[in-house]
Amino acid sequence: EHLAPRSTLAKPRLAHRMVAASNGVEVSNGVKASSFEYKGWRFDSVSGPILSTCERGTLTDKLSATAASKGLPSIVPPLPEAIFGHSYLTMTHEASGRTFSFDAAGAIACWMRESAHKGSGGVRVTTASLPSWKKVADEQDLAMGASDYDWTFSTDYSGTTGTESPLSPTTEVEGAPAQWGVHTGSGLDMALLRRRDIPILHFVDLTLYEDDLGDNGESVVRLRMRVMPSCFLLLLRHALRVDGVLIRQHDTRVFHKFGSPHVLRDRRLGEARLAPLRKPVLLDEPAAATAAPWATTTPHRLAYEQQQASLRSASVPNEQQAAEKLATLPPKSESVEELLL
Repeated sequence: EHLAPRSTLAKPRLAHRMVAASNGVEVSNGVKASSFEYKGWRFDSVSGPILSTCERGTLTDKLSATAASKGLPSIVPPLPEAIFGHSYLTMTHEASGRTFSFDAAGAIACWMRESAHKGSGGVRVTTASLPSWKKVADEQDLAMGASDYDWTFSTDYSGTTGTESPLSPTTEVEGAPAQWGVHTGSGLDMALLRRRDIPILHFVDLTLYEDDLGDNGESVVRLRMRVMPSCFLLLLRHALRVDGVLIRQHDTRVFHKFGSPHVLRDRRLGEARLAPLRKPVLLDEPAAATAAPWATTTPHRLAYEQQQASLRSASVPNEQQAAEKLATLPPKSESVEELLL
């Protein structure tokens, strides 16, 4: 599997999403740890299950205390339904001590900061003529009347860069902040990254958190990283889909050619509207004869069902379909930065 820029594979089912890095060793209760060293870099990762109710409570308390210390509202909004709080990745450049760390607590803290300033950003669930959706939209309006928060769990989290590696995903001690500068070169080596003949020496795939937005879409923060003989590439993506409303992807790509004096970071925000959801017309309903008279006979049923599936995919695309669509559109924002090692 290659993390080709602007594209990704379709999201696997939840049961298969807790993927450990290659050569991972289970340490306890489904938690797997992995370490890989190559050309002066060390890649440490842990993959674990969804946080328990007790662990969510502990995380909530820490988020509340951190928010209060920074002058933000200490009341923590409802958190994503699935938080992989044990999972994290830390990449360490051993010569300089520079670290690049990614974990669920950091992603959620970033969402909370943005939510406190911007709220939901006006995003609402479309009623789409379905009573169940109208009920959700009404409940949103009532809830947001008291406290508007970003119920889509959107985040532009791009990890933490410092000089010390956190001991765990919940460790609050960070190294000295790194200063990223504007990159004036040619950016990521796209020709190299698109090559399919280069072997992958090490691969990490971690989900940090996800939520199905009350069956109205999906919000997922997922990290994928691959090490190749001449470079490594990390893709951290927040993928949002509000069915029948919009798709949005915050992508952070961290790229380094071994031997190069710097690391590149490409951050891109893409967004597009989706076609409104259409109420499906079942062939057994009286309305079917009017909506699709040609599909009422057996030979045409399959074609009609395929047409309905195509219409739905336009309103409910998966991550790969969304990435492909957004790749054809100008980004809402994009920047390329570099950090000297």
